[in-house]
Amino acid sequence: MKTWMDQAKPETREYILVTLHRLSLLRMSAEAFFSRVRLTRRPRIIATACWHFPIYSQTFVYREVAELAKSKFEARFLYSELTSRNQLPEDFSMLWKLKRKLILSNVTAALDMEYYRRRMPEKVEEVARLIARASGMTPEQVQETEHFKHAFSFTRMAECWRADYIHSYFFYERTLFALVASYLLGVPRGVSCYADHMMQDYALKLIPLQMQSCDVVVATSGRIKQELETLAGRTLPHVVVKPNAIDVRQFPMQERLQTQLRLCRVTTVSRIHPKKGLLYLVEAAAILREQGFSIIVRILGDTDAGDPESEAYSVLLREKIAALKLEDIVLLEGRKSGKEVRQYLGETDVFVAPFIELPNGDKDGIPTALLEAMAAGCTIVSTDAGSILEVIRDNEEGLLVSQRDSSSLAKAIGQVIQDKDLRSRMSRAAMARVEQEFDIRSCESRFHDRLDGVIGKTGPHAAQRVAAV
Repeated sequence: MKTWMDQAKPETREYILVTLHRLSLLRMSAEAFFSRVRLTRRPRIIATACWHFPIYSQTFVYREVAELAKSKFEARFLYSELTSRNQLPEDFSMLWKLKRKLILSNVTAALDMEYYRRRMPEKVEEVARLIARASGMTPEQVQETEHFKHAFSFTRMAECWRADYIHSYFFYERTLFALVASYLLGVPRGVSCYADHMMQDYALKLIPLQMQSCDVVVATSGRIKQELETLAGRTLPHVVVKPNAIDVRQFPMQERLQTQLRLCRVTTVSRIHPKKGLLYLVEAAAILREQGFSIIVRILGDTDAGDPESEAYSVLLREKIAALKLEDIVLLEGRKSGKEVRQYLGETDVFVAPFIELPNGDKDGIPTALLEAMAAGCTIVSTDAGSILEVIRDNEEGLLVSQRDSSSLAKAIGQVIQDKDLRSRMSRAAMARVEQEFDIRSCESRFHDRLDGVIGKTGPHAAQRVAAV
């Protein structure tokens, strides 16, 4: 459906966009001014992840930014198109007030690019050459790319906010924006990296350059750190390994009544996507029913609207449930709020993470849902996909099985159903480990401590050092 903006004349749209952009810059400048006159000055951070905000699956992004804002930093989160507030988990509702719209259009980009060409022409040429060397383009080609131009509008926002630090997520256009802004403004920056499996889907991904020109790199698991070092072709001493931590205080840690299970309540929490391996969980449920076990499987999560992979997999999942006549025991509960998930986990006997690694390399890192299930005292059955081995040790915090093996998955679930002592031991071990190693109070401080070491530091920051080579 076309909006009134779509239907307006081109010159009217341009005028409105330029006006909105200038108002955004004015607002950021005013907020920076008032933050400076406070008795206690907090370092100012600009963070950005994607064009859209919020995106329900980006829990780790929102938790990280929210914890920055709750700590000693003053944060603003830049986006360009607003989605429904329902997509923002209630645990991170504070980000709604911290969001600021970055207007991106050809006309505003041209104005902002010219602004910096007048003020610092040498730096504009230098950062274009830096990106050109890494991408194989010419500097002229770089300067003609849409996202390079848009980077100057992002830079204006960061400058008006008087940012002390810039942080981005993933290796798409927002991290390119951060690179340009960091270099032009002389501000340190960092990036948080999830499991990135597609190296050729964006011409300016430039991971080796991004790694070298960041002052802080947050890898969400040790395995991801190793993958980044392989891509960069060097060791990366500035990488902070910080998993997608959780607030264990939200999960009352109490041992379950370890009696014989007459009805085993199995739960998994994930979006509907091929890498979640839900078809294998459904097949395992059919095996367990044939073996005489009484179980109910609840799948908490939904299809990602607009994602062809997710939508196609959702159809396959429903067809599989129907073909095996499991509609009475495999329940698609849909997306749930954080509070509702915690309620479900409190009523769960066995949490199953049937996740897999796809042929194209797509995989999970350390799943937040798995950590939450551990904190809730659930007995864990999981595959060895992604970085799960950094959380679960077989027969200690849970049982591990091979990926894509429905029979082994069913066998492991059956084993914990029948062995109450095994459930008790692994449940206690899982609760202890998640509290010691994956709680936000310890994990987020690693990131914050690293920021303390780069914010306000004298001398050139990483992007300037790389450009000087």
